[in-house]
Amino acid sequence: MAALIVKLVCCLLYIFVGTSHAAPSTKLPKGFVQCKLSDPALNECIRDGLQRAVPYMTKGIPSLGLLPMDPLRISSLRINQGIGAVNLKFKDLDISNMKSTIVKDLTIDPKSFSLNVSLVIQKPIVLEGQYETNGRVVILPINGNGTCRFALDDYKSFSVIKMKPVLRNGNTYLEVQSLDWKFTTSKMHLKMNNLFNGDKVLGDNMNLFLNENWMEVLKEMQPAFERALSAAFISIAQEFFNRIPLNQIFID
Repeated sequence: MAALIVKLVCCLLYIFVGTSHAAPSTKLPKGFVQCKLSDPALNECIRDGLQRAVPYMTKGIPSLGLLPMDPLRISSLRINQGIGAVNLKFKDLDISNMKSTIVKDLTIDPKSFSLNVSLVIQKPIVLEGQYETNGRVVILPINGNGTCRFALDDYKSFSVIKMKPVLRNGNTYLEVQSLDWKFTTSKMHLKMNNLFNGDKVLGDNMNLFLNENWMEVLKEMQPAFERALSAAFISIAQEFFNRIPLNQIFID
């Protein structure tokens, strides 16, 4: 479901800092590039660098402390819109097909360190894991817990990442101020097992209803997903930026 955003934000941020995640003496792995802030073609340099880094990032780079990202494991994610509304809790989510990411557009302001990125995923983004829900979706009550699978076709994301340089221990680092993540899809497919305490008739009918009304379901859940995932990946990104001086990310 919308949780697949997760994979994309993470991939983007990992790749962006991946140009030099380790200590100054660590050699950059093959396939990574550094860009000059003064380069008139800075946007193109970063965009091409991100694209070239996708295969490396999805496999993981132990030397840089980067775990494999396809599938990407999210340990927990909760969507809570209040009493009587959607209340979803996900655990051990595996998000697949990030290796088919295409960086369509990228612009960066080298003075304010504001980054705008558009991504397209060529294969359906698939999210599989454990769920727990109790509340209402669209107009119907829903409850259950078990395994689930969500898939998004023609996934496109649009993100804005705002950062600022901070001085720490004699080095300048980037600090993430905000991350705004939006996405679109042409179709959402979903399957939630063990709804209504395993009642097959009720569960099958609910899954049918959810798939037939996927646009309304997504509309109801998407804002909460985007907020939750943006917050989660700000934390993830900052862990890396805390260890990477700015002069390792860009060259003069």
